[in-house]
Amino acid sequence: MDYRKLLKLPQSCVHRLMNHHLSWLGLAASLPLFGVVTAFAVAGNGDQPEPPHVDVETVTQRLALPVYTSSISTTPYWRDEQVQRGDTLGRLLNRLGVGNGEAQRFLNSSPLSKNLLKLKDGQTLSVQTNDAGELFGLRFLNDDENGEQVMVAIEKANGQWRASADPLETQTIQSMRSIDIESDGVGAVLSRAGVPPEIRAQLNEIFTDRFELASLKQGDRINLVFESLLFNGSPIANGNLLAAEVEHGGQSYRAYYFAHDSESGAYYDENGNPIKKGFNEQPVRGARISSGYGMRYHPVLHSLRMHKGVDYAAVTGTPIVAPADGIVATAETENGYGNVVVIRHSAKMSTLYGHMSRFAPGMHAGKSVKAGDLIGYVGSTGRSTGPHLHFEVRINNEAVDPSTAALPTPGLSAQQRLAFRQSSVKLSANLKLLRELPVTVAQLD
Repeated sequence: MDYRKLLKLPQSCVHRLMNHHLSWLGLAASLPLFGVVTAFAVAGNGDQPEPPHVDVETVTQRLALPVYTSSISTTPYWRDEQVQRGDTLGRLLNRLGVGNGEAQRFLNSSPLSKNLLKLKDGQTLSVQTNDAGELFGLRFLNDDENGEQVMVAIEKANGQWRASADPLETQTIQSMRSIDIESDGVGAVLSRAGVPPEIRAQLNEIFTDRFELASLKQGDRINLVFESLLFNGSPIANGNLLAAEVEHGGQSYRAYYFAHDSESGAYYDENGNPIKKGFNEQPVRGARISSGYGMRYHPVLHSLRMHKGVDYAAVTGTPIVAPADGIVATAETENGYGNVVVIRHSAKMSTLYGHMSRFAPGMHAGKSVKAGDLIGYVGSTGRSTGPHLHFEVRINNEAVDPSTAALPTPGLSAQQRLAFRQSSVKLSANLKLLRELPVTVAQLD
């Protein structure tokens, strides 16, 4: 055998590879494969040298701490806290981080009655405090023993705690709501949208002569404009429902509030016609309303109170009649109202008559009365500054403005119609804004 020929075979192969450009491409493509194999071979070698020994030395050194600057503010500010089930004033203040023993001592020895300091689930308490947990003041609306709301205001002035009895400066603004009915529970939908109970009660009564609010179904819509009363920028009460629009069953119903004077008013449609008829009688015939529904400064208690009815100015002994048919629910003497009669007219509506000098003969609970029947006489019993009748209308036990919910609605004079058109144009613009919104609006103050 010629071994020289065998030696020339690999040499010729290498020569051919070097002279063919495709051969170079193949060689380049195969290099990663060789790299993998090589890496595997290296990794598979378990005989590795030991790492060199390193001496570790621990060094301890004291470092100066940076100067601490407290971020706690001592500037008082107001904050709102919603009352939870089982809350007392002390428990609520502790939840807000208030640990001021002086304030607790004041609450324990407060000249205010314990009932007035009791909190109700869901009500809002405004607290003035700072980041250090110091208490400077608190305020909230509560019902007194007469069933009327009073502003409970406690503050620290010149280092001394006191209950404030000064008249409060308030501001009235317009609040708006637009609610799409997505279920059959209209009351619950209105509540979730933040419509106050007294506004819901007014809305429920405005259109009762045309439809029941409970009859609204999915796809219907309610647009509302109402008064909110602010104290130091925070809402503390609500006034009248100024404008309402209900889209129900493909029809639109609108109502606008018009004030006859500073104490009373009623609801009219866009043409100035009364929305509802109301009662057939006034409880005191021919008398004027001397004090209307809403927030008032109480002349006896010297505090801001929610006046939940209207007062008729009349001399002692003036007859008081039932404005509509009903059944007497109460005829008794109470601390605040004095001689008081309550008449139930339906499952949801009742009326109250306070400060009577005396009852009509035979007046007692369970007695049936007709519109125009005598029920008592004007007086000044109970907490009263002079002879007058305090008259309330309650819908589902919620006080509403009698002049808009039950009293006879008077027609408008030519001059009143002009004033009505001017005011209704502005309210119509607000309703139009709400109507054109594509989504439900909770608040547009």
